[in-house]
Amino acid sequence: MTFLDPHHPFFKPLWVRVLTVLVPLVWTGVELYSGEAGWAIISFALAFYAGLQLFWVFYKTPPKNTDKGETQ
Repeated sequence: MTFLDPHHPFFKPLWVRVLTVLVPLVWTGVELYSGEAGWAIISFALAFYAGLQLFWVFYKTPPKNTDKGETQ
C-alpha cells in the first residue's frame, strides 16, 4: 500500500487526477498571498508529489493484476 496509489480506480478519470494536483497548487497561492512561506512550501510539495504519482507513475507503470484466480 502506498500513500497515493495512482492505479486506484478512483484516479482513473483525468479530471480527478487534475483536480487532485490543482487543489494543493491553488492552496499554495493562498498561502503565498497571506505571507506563509512555510505552509506554501508544504502544499507545493504535496502538489508536486501528487503530480508525479498521478501523471508520471500512472503512465509509466502498468497497473498490478489483482485477480487471484488467474495462474500462469
